[in-house]
Amino acid sequence: MRVAWLLCVAVLPIWGAKCVGPEHIVADGAVDGFHHGPRPAHPSKALLASPAARYPYAPRGFDQDGEDHIFLTSLGLPARKICSASLELRIRRSIAQGSFEFNDALMVGFAPMAPLGPHRQVLVVSPWMGESPDIPEKTLRLWLPAVELNRFILTTSAPHFLDIILHDDTAVDYVKLRLRFE
Repeated sequence: MRVAWLLCVAVLPIWGAKCVGPEHIVADGAVDGFHHGPRPAHPSKALLASPAARYPYAPRGFDQDGEDHIFLTSLGLPARKICSASLELRIRRSIAQGSFEFNDALMVGFAPMAPLGPHRQVLVVSPWMGESPDIPEKTLRLWLPAVELNRFILTTSAPHFLDIILHDDTAVDYVKLRLRFE
């Protein structure tokens, strides 16, 4: 027990000292609780050119309900080494009867999101899987691997965007990327 405590005390200053700067937030949408009607999302050119954008129905914007409309947006990444990153999204289930939002998937990465190389997915989750149908909306808070963000920034030319895809029955109020730098 004492060895573990000493190890934590010795290692924490090394890890903790790196992320000392103020939080930097990159966001899209508005934190309005889905109350101000549909607003456009802002997908990057690479995301719009990717296979994800060739979905059969038009992409949805923020605060836009309905089924079978994929959500696409992108957040600009600063050209700095990132120490920590987390993504926050406020989402709502489709209000249509018999909706299949429980099988929706959230993909985060760098378009075109190939399996290998710098343009790949860094996170794939099912935001409603296992969730009670009685919960109509929630806020997702997800940690992103800073090493993957840094690899992308260092190995590709600017501009750099974190691309977000939410398939296909879930409405999005806002997305917020919280970054800290070394």
